[in-house]
Amino acid sequence: MSINPSNAPASGFSLASFSLKAALTVLGADKGAASQTAAGPAASASGGSAVFVTLSVEAQAFMATTTASKAGKTAASAAAGGPYAAYFPTRDGKPATALAKAVSDPGAVSSSAGLSGPAIAKDARARMDAQYDAMKASGKPFDFDSFEGRDWYSLMGDLDRRSLEAVRSNAGGQFSRQEQDIAQSIMAQQEGLAMGLYNGPISQQASFTDPFRGDEAARMKANLTFLDAVGPEEKTSTEWATRRASAQVSYEILTREKGDEPEKLDSDNPLATLIKQAMDRSQSDPLRHIPKTPDELKTQAWFKGFESQLDATAARNVAQGIAQGIALATATTPTADSAKPA
Repeated sequence: MSINPSNAPASGFSLASFSLKAALTVLGADKGAASQTAAGPAASASGGSAVFVTLSVEAQAFMATTTASKAGKTAASAAAGGPYAAYFPTRDGKPATALAKAVSDPGAVSSSAGLSGPAIAKDARARMDAQYDAMKASGKPFDFDSFEGRDWYSLMGDLDRRSLEAVRSNAGGQFSRQEQDIAQSIMAQQEGLAMGLYNGPISQQASFTDPFRGDEAARMKANLTFLDAVGPEEKTSTEWATRRASAQVSYEILTREKGDEPEKLDSDNPLATLIKQAMDRSQSDPLRHIPKTPDELKTQAWFKGFESQLDATAARNVAQGIAQGIALATATTPTADSAKPA
């Protein structure tokens, strides 16, 4: 078994100016799992020195909305396991609840509750080290080649998606290349399942039903919903913004091909908005690969004419992500009479 984080087409479905296969990749497909997954997630801003931010009206509104959403969650929605737990099997059979929950609710907060910036990475490092120690103490150390990736899910089973993003992006330089690749594979698996594309143990594939039944426009709309719901740190990157813009273009083209008018699903992310404008103007298929940095984005032929706007837009996007991350940490800080979620 090995992880292949490179982009490999998973579908030959072709769009007018873009292709669905450009928005999809197979990650970790050779680890005893059947895979049809969405493209791997974007890099986030890594940790650094402390930054003091005055929350804008928008950020304060975001915090208020998050607090209300948190208060409104029911015990039923927080039930252990959930419908996707079988696709994240662990060595001891314990449900990888945080991983499974992120399929339907990628913004769900558990391990990163009350944390922002470098603190998320520090917490993830400590949780993973504890898992390594527990596996070693059992007499069976972590096995990268474990059946169905069970040790992967055991290692990262209590990390919410914000924590996974910290690992995937190597925030603070605390994670190995192998750990980054595992996190990326799991995040792509979550996104793929949310899109109705199976990725998980072959033994469980028969239990999975594509809720969109081949409706590719509905599938891409679900992808937009998923991408919009991820944590603020994930949204600070060029990769996420490019994939979000691409998903919207795909959704709009596919919907019109059905004879319908697409909903207006514009992002409030400034970088995704700029990239979408460039894609709308392009008549070619720009996504042979996903640019990982603003400098790489500037070299893309389809982005020509928008370069002068990029640096300021990218900086504004990062500032917005930092503010929203702080707001989310404030909204999810455990009260004195409650324990932090596992």
